[in-house]
Amino acid sequence: MQIREIKNEIEEMLSENNGIMLYAVLKNEEGKTIKFLNIADENDDNNNTSSSLLKGFAEIIRNKFAVYNEDDEIIKLSSADERKNALYSYDLDELPLEMEWLKGVSSALAVRETFNFREDSLNQIIALIVVVGNENNNLIMYKQQYPISFLNRDRYMLTPILHENRLKRVDQDILRIDFNYQFFLWNDIVYISDIEKMEKICSFHDIILNEAKISIQKIEEVQILDNVEVLSDELDNISFARKLTRIYKDSKVLGKVSNQAIIEFSMRHHYFKNNPLKLTESKDKFILDTKKSKETFIKLMNDDLLTSQLTNSDYESLAKNNL
Repeated sequence: MQIREIKNEIEEMLSENNGIMLYAVLKNEEGKTIKFLNIADENDDNNNTSSSLLKGFAEIIRNKFAVYNEDDEIIKLSSADERKNALYSYDLDELPLEMEWLKGVSSALAVRETFNFREDSLNQIIALIVVVGNENNNLIMYKQQYPISFLNRDRYMLTPILHENRLKRVDQDILRIDFNYQFFLWNDIVYISDIEKMEKICSFHDIILNEAKISIQKIEEVQILDNVEVLSDELDNISFARKLTRIYKDSKVLGKVSNQAIIEFSMRHHYFKNNPLKLTESKDKFILDTKKSKETFIKLMNDDLLTSQLTNSDYESLAKNNL
């Protein structure tokens, strides 16, 4: 699916008569909860909080999509590579709690509790879930809130009283909202534009670790390594674990190319002259005895080593679009 397709779908929704709803993710001693945030709108159209929020979030959605190349494919998260300005769709088996919340808000199991100042405090808010849309379609964004977004009245803030030409102390806490988001839900699929921020927000390491372990099991099944267990030694490296996950989630090699063809390729491709992979005496399995050899094996299994049919030149290519 090209980015153009989802961009056009969302733009069509944004051009309709829409509303906006906010949900707060609260953190307290008992854990995390989600509560609906009431938005107070004034009668004056120029001071309508909902319309201002809707305008701001609609604008940031459009701005983010304007950065992408519309012809680019949406990349599965399991196939994430080194491309910049890429849009990813979440396709791993385990869904982080934060993404579960997005789906919970969108489902019939609506959040029943409402943020109440007698029980809740603005400084408990660690994230906002922003819903933009209508009864037919909506886009649900996850927006991380940071401590600097909470302005405590103890900081002695001043606000102008314009008609009196004076300054007055602010005697209420203030929640500052900037128009941004880290990932969003559209048509029951979660899309991510910044993987690093998503990983930090969602405590993603454990999920990738579990997926990488499955990949090691799949590699063991094809019996192409003499010592498959050495891959587990590198799982603390999130980048390595993510590349390992690609092998079983979106591999063009594992289970599709014979071991003999893989080994023969490693013996003739120019890349392996400087990055050789050791073979057993029977020459039917690889031996991974260094960190570099493990990285090389990952490149091999992810089909990152290509040859141009035009120039017959060899290349290492992490970013690949199917034709």
